[in-house]
Order: sequence, then structure tokens, then C-alpha cells
Amino acid sequence: MPTEQELKNELFKLREKLMKKEQEIKEIKAKMAEIEKELGIAQPDLAAPIPEVSTAATSPTPTSQPASPKPKRTKAILQKVPTSGTSQIRARETQFECPNCGSHYNMEVEDKSRILYVVGAGTRIYGKKHRCMNCGNEWAD
Repeated sequence: MPTEQELKNELFKLREKLMKKEQEIKEIKAKMAEIEKELGIAQPDLAAPIPEVSTAATSPTPTSQPASPKPKRTKAILQKVPTSGTSQIRARETQFECPNCGSHYNMEVEDKSRILYVVGAGTRIYGKKHRCMNCGNEWAD
């Protein structure tokens, strides 16, 4: 097991290597810019310089923090639960996502506008559609 002093020395050597490599990168970029200028394909200067990312451990400042991704929408259930008698709720969380609000809390209902076929003496079999219990939107698969 290496001692603390050996680890510090190794860390110092690695930092020196890193600084040398960063210097080499700067030199290569300068040479590339010079060649691009000679060829006439130099990129135009931007209005604001792009800040370089520092690999050194520094305390984050509010201006240097990257934008955080949007938080995922929460699923709000607005359906009222009956207080007496048996529950009339047939909706449940399903794999189908509402195209309007993104909720997975919906129920499958008969689509009376789509008759699939007639059985026996006039019994109709209807297509299915989904009704969102969050926003009330109806859609077919």
C-alpha cells in the first residue's frame, strides 16, 4: 500500500502531465486555426467567447452551472372517489399515455362511433378508446 507522501507525489506528477497536455492542445488548435486561415475556411469569430471547461476542482458558481433538465411531469389524479357504496372507479394506471397531458391514469371505454361487427340478433360490438381521468381527453390506439 503506497504511503500518503507517495500518493501526493503521484498526484503532483499527474497534474504536471495534464498541464503539458493542455498546452499541447492549445498549440495544436492554434496551428489548426492558422492552416484554416490559409485555406480560407476559418470559422468566424463569435460574439461571445465560449468558456472552456476547467478540469481543476473548483467550487461551482451560480453562473457556471449547466442548465438542469426539465423535471418530469407529475401525474395528478383529479377524479373524485365515491364516499359511499361500492367504488365505481374503473380507471387504473395503464401503459397508455394521454397525448394531451401525459398521464397514464385512464380507462378503456366503448367507442360508439365504431361498430366492429354485429353478433346474433343485433348485438353490436364496438371499438375501444381511452379516456384520460386527468384531463378528460379521449383517444383511440
